[in-house]
Amino acid sequence: MSTFHTEVARSMGRWALFIALSFPRAVGALPETSPDVQTVLLEAGRPVAIVVPAGFKFEQARDADGAPRAVLNAVDGTASLDLSFLPDPDGRALRLRGRNELMAGIFHEFVAGSVEKAMEFEELTPKRGSGTFCVFTDASLVGKAGLPRGEYHHLTVGVKAWEGVMVVFRLFSQNVKSEAHMASMRVLRESVEERPVPLR
Repeated sequence: MSTFHTEVARSMGRWALFIALSFPRAVGALPETSPDVQTVLLEAGRPVAIVVPAGFKFEQARDADGAPRAVLNAVDGTASLDLSFLPDPDGRALRLRGRNELMAGIFHEFVAGSVEKAMEFEELTPKRGSGTFCVFTDASLVGKAGLPRGEYHHLTVGVKAWEGVMVVFRLFSQNVKSEAHMASMRVLRESVEERPVPLR
C-alpha cells in the first residue's frame, strides 16, 4: 500500500473528530425509477435515497461514532464510493466557504502525496442541495498499470449538503473518465438526497 493510501486509511477516523471539534450504466443520467434504490436512515428516521448503478454493490453500516455510512463498490474493482452522513445543524456545509474549510481540514494531508500539490475545488452541482469536490492523483502511482485490488490512481473527495445534513464522500477510482467513476459522480449529483414527500 502506498503512503498516499495509508494516509487515506488513517484519515477515515480522524475526519469525523475534526468535524465534531470544529462545529456500468454510468455515463447517462440515472433513471428516475431504478430497480435498485437503497435507503439510509438518518436521525429521526429521515430517509436518504441512493441509486445504485448497475455493476455496483451496496453496503451500509455505522462508523465508530454511530453515524450512518454507505459504500458502493464497483464489482470489477475499478471504483469505490464511501459516504458518511453527519449532522450540520448550523448549515456550515451549505455555504461554499464552509465546505471549502471543512474539506481543507479533513483532506489537507493528501495534498503532499498528490500530483496536484493543491486542493482544486470544483462545484458538484447536484440536483438538490449543494456540493464541492476536488481530485487528488497519487504521485507514487503515476504511470503504473495493473495495480493490486484496493489501490487506486485517483481519490475524489468532497462534501455534499442540504438542510441539517452533510455527506462527506471519498471516491477511489483508476480513471476519472471511466464509466465507473462517472457513475459514482452521477450517484452523488442525482441521488444521495432526501426526496420530497408528495402532498396527499
